Amino acid sequence: MDDCLIERFFADEANEHVVRTLLAAISAASGVGSKYFTFNVFNVLLDFELGAATVEDEFDPVAMCRVGLGGFADRLRRFDETQR
Repeated sequence: MDDCLIERFFADEANEHVVRTLLAAISAASGVGSKYFTFNVFNVLLDFELGAATVEDEFDPVAMCRVGLGGFADRLRRFDETQR
């Protein structure tokens, strides 16, 4: 796992649309299943059963980082607040 991938995701991919799309999916989740999002450079898998978010680099198939869903959602919210 590459923890720097999360930092790159927030530096290079996160914008109002990406963050709000992910936050909406997390808010609407029933705790079952998963949702997969493909963005420009990164893909994000939200696994509600495992309580995990996985960020993948679209251009490097072995580069991925899995973090806790709660912490990822908190980071998305903080990012969203700074954009207002």
